[in-house]
Amino acid sequence: MQVGVMVTSYNHRDWDRMLAGDYSQPPQTSDIAIHEETMKLGAMVEPLGFNAIWCAEHYGSPYSMQGNPLQWLAYWAGRTQRVDMGTAVIVAPWWQPVKLAHEIAMLDLLLGGRRLHIGIGRGISSHEYAGFNVAREESRERFSEMIQILKRSDADRFEFKGKHYTVPPTTVRPSARHRGSLFSDVRGAFNTPSSMQVAAELGLGQMFVTATSLEVMAKGVSRFNAIRRKNGLPPNQPTVMMYLHCSTDKAEIARARTYAAEQGWAARNHYAVWNAEAFENVPGYEDYAKAFRQGRALQENESILSEDSHLIGTPDEILEKIAHVQERISLEYLILHPQHGSKPPAEARASLELFAKTVLPKVQAMATPLHTHSLGTTETAPSEGVMGGAVG
Repeated sequence: MQVGVMVTSYNHRDWDRMLAGDYSQPPQTSDIAIHEETMKLGAMVEPLGFNAIWCAEHYGSPYSMQGNPLQWLAYWAGRTQRVDMGTAVIVAPWWQPVKLAHEIAMLDLLLGGRRLHIGIGRGISSHEYAGFNVAREESRERFSEMIQILKRSDADRFEFKGKHYTVPPTTVRPSARHRGSLFSDVRGAFNTPSSMQVAAELGLGQMFVTATSLEVMAKGVSRFNAIRRKNGLPPNQPTVMMYLHCSTDKAEIARARTYAAEQGWAARNHYAVWNAEAFENVPGYEDYAKAFRQGRALQENESILSEDSHLIGTPDEILEKIAHVQERISLEYLILHPQHGSKPPAEARASLELFAKTVLPKVQAMATPLHTHSLGTTETAPSEGVMGGAVG
């Protein structure tokens, strides 16, 4: 199994100021200081033996302060020699498609033969959509057209005419090192049955930037592969992101559960989970409105994340859980998220180092079979509601 590391920044203690709308004072801890700590974490990934550096795309809040993910990964491409890079995720409707195709090709070129793992979604945050002046009700159509354009851009010459995007005959230059296969394994991050349907029919792989239970993920994998089979496509195994804290200290493990809960509360704020009405009349987001109504009663730092999305415990406990997740959902690629909530950066780095020393070699040696229960039927998935992390 391959294991990557999410390297992104959170200024968690700035949420009180943000929610109060009080911009008369700067954050208690500057974004620059947070970012510098994130750089230290990123610098550990290759020396510790992990397979890739992953990043996100978000704007306008203390939550995952990472704008252009390809710019961020280009920096790490120049700082490393061996590891791959991955996006979890690029939010497709916020991009101009020809520009995105060129930026992806350039990063592939800079990687010198290493792989760029492309995770892509359509996003849900109303304030981020407003910032880009893109209508959320167009998001699913824009997402579908973007995937079609990106796949066409992997040829020497391409064009496209759709409802939202028109691309006259053009060529991506310089060409990618992996031209012809650059978009052969794009992973779609989906959270509702309708988005799953779109992703599977577009030939995408599956990614859980996870907030959901293992049981729901298992049903989703099965359903996803049933749709792929119906469309003449082979089965696919998922990539999953999980929140990590590896320690042998019981008190530290208990604190880590608090940090994970804080992360769920921060996600609730960023995505405005408390404002279900903002989603109810937006085509493509009805399932979110229904799920977010259940989030109104959450208290501060009460998590919306399932315990199944956590790898928190001793090395042996974490190894056992990863093996269980692999068996249950046919997991193929694991992304660890060590820095989240208000966790002190030094604790995140120590956790990642302990995992690398005691667990990583065993996980990388772990077989990743596609289990028969993941092949699925159309009856095995939830018929409504939110299935995973809030990205598409």
